[in-house]
Amino acid sequence: MPGMKAVRVAAAALLLLLAACARRNGGGAPLLAPAAGAAGGEVFQDGIASWYGDDFHGRTTADGEVYDMYKLTAAHQNLPFHTIVEVENVENGRRVLVRINDRGPFLKERIIDLSLEAARRLGMAEKGTAEVRLRVMRWGGPPAAGAGDAAAADPSGTPPCFVQAGAFAELENAEELLLTLGEIFPDMAFRIVEEDGMYKVISPELDAPSCRDVIRRLAAQRLPGFIRESGPRT
Repeated sequence: MPGMKAVRVAAAALLLLLAACARRNGGGAPLLAPAAGAAGGEVFQDGIASWYGDDFHGRTTADGEVYDMYKLTAAHQNLPFHTIVEVENVENGRRVLVRINDRGPFLKERIIDLSLEAARRLGMAEKGTAEVRLRVMRWGGPPAAGAGDAAAADPSGTPPCFVQAGAFAELENAEELLLTLGEIFPDMAFRIVEEDGMYKVISPELDAPSCRDVIRRLAAQRLPGFIRESGPRT
């Protein structure tokens, strides 16, 4: 049947093209691909994660920062610096958000090198490596406008506001969220306050547009938050 023969020829040609692309990309090197059903242009990558700690703690990373193994950062071979990546340990389902600030790993089949703190949250610090899935939550670039440590006066004259990102009975849980927020909002000083018998994670005083922007950015990271008009009672 001529029609079936044409289909088989086209399929064979496609396989040859894909094989050639794989060779140009370094053979077995993992590829970035669009995530199925992902929103906002997110991508994912599957492979092996490792972590680095004491030997590099205090040294300069590829983007010029000082490496701190207790922060939520990571090294990737080609993702832009300051990209926010969700790392999922597919072996136990744990997830963590990290910010790319270094280059590596350079061992075959490893796709990301995590800080010690990120490895601990994923439950892989003792094992050393784990099979993970990466999702790009926000591509690297300059901080969003209106998200400084303290917002400028709102020209519309609306009253100032605050964003509450969480409330916890345990201080440790609030501290973990604070670490995560520090990577998502490196230019904003969220803080923990004790109020109503809870440990609450609250932004500095902002203007109304900035509060709405913070809420949108939290939602993009699948994190809750709400706007409150009054600051914490101290």
